[in-house]
Amino acid sequence: MPVAETDIAVRIHSSQGDGLEQALRKAFPGIEVFREPMDTGRPEKLLVTFYPPEDEDLSKYGWVHCVGAGVDAICEAFAGIEPPPLVTRTTGRMGQQIGEYSAAYALSWLQKMALRRSLEAGRDWDRVRAAPGYLFETHVAVIGTGSIGQGVAAAFKGLGAPVLGLSRTGRAAEGFDEVMPLADFSAEADARIVVGALPLTSETDSAIGAHVFDKLNGALFINVGRGATLDEGALKAALESGRVDHAVLDVFRHEPLEPSHWFWSDDRVTVTPHVSGLTLPRDGQTRLVELLDKRLKDETIEADVDVARGY
Repeated sequence: MPVAETDIAVRIHSSQGDGLEQALRKAFPGIEVFREPMDTGRPEKLLVTFYPPEDEDLSKYGWVHCVGAGVDAICEAFAGIEPPPLVTRTTGRMGQQIGEYSAAYALSWLQKMALRRSLEAGRDWDRVRAAPGYLFETHVAVIGTGSIGQGVAAAFKGLGAPVLGLSRTGRAAEGFDEVMPLADFSAEADARIVVGALPLTSETDSAIGAHVFDKLNGALFINVGRGATLDEGALKAALESGRVDHAVLDVFRHEPLEPSHWFWSDDRVTVTPHVSGLTLPRDGQTRLVELLDKRLKDETIEADVDVARGY
C-alpha cells in the first residue's frame, strides 16, 4: 500500500547522522526526522542505526536500517521482538574495500616486504631469501561467501589466484571457483592464504579454529569478518606449530583490543584497528534514499537480514 512522506518518521542514531539527515531532508522534505527518541503519531517508523539506542522502546519500529554491513548488534537488540522488523543494511563498496585490504596484506606476505626492508636496512644483497611467492600460483580459501566474502574473492581472482569458498551449506556463490561446506575443508585444498569473512552468530562463534588451522602448512590467515568467529587459542597453537606462518587481524572479540593482549607483542601477528572496511558516507546516504524512495513508490523492499538467524 502506497504511503506519503507525511506518513513516515525516521530516527537516525549514527555517527554519520548529520550527512544522513541532510540527504533525507533534501530528498524527502515531508518526512519527519528525529535524532533523539521519537514522539510522533506517524504510522511508519524507521530506525537508522548501527548500534541500536537504549533510550526507547525498539518494538515501535517496523523497519530498521543498518548503516554498516555488520548486523550482529541489531539482531541481538531485536531478538525476541515479535513480529521482527524488516532489516535492511548498507553494504555499499564494503566488499571491494575489504578485498583490497586482504589482497594488500597477501601480496606483502608473498613478496616478503618485511624481510626485504630488513635486508635493505642491513645492506644485504640476498636474492635467495628475498625471492617472492606469487599470488597467481597460490590457492586462497575464503570462509564466508556473502557479499564481503565475494568482494574478497573478486580481489584475489582479479590477481589470478584460484579461490575456494567455505560456508555453512556449501551452496554455490558468485565469484568462487568452488564452494564447499566448512566442515569438509581438508588439507587437499592446499590453501596457503585463508581469509575469514564470517558474520557473528551463535553458530559462527569460534567457528574458525583447530579444524581449519590443522589443515594448513605455513599459511597466511587474515580475519576481516567478526573477531569472535576466531578461536584465539587455536590460532596461537597454529602459530606455534607453524601451520599458520602469519596472521593479519582487523577484527577482535573485544574492541578496542586491550593493550595487554598477546596479539600486540607477537611478531607473527599484524593488528589493524578495524579499518578493512568503512561505511563511506556517500554509500550510506545513497542506500537509505534509494530504499525510502522504493517505499514511497510501494515497491517491494527485500530484507537483507534474517533477525532470527543473525545475518
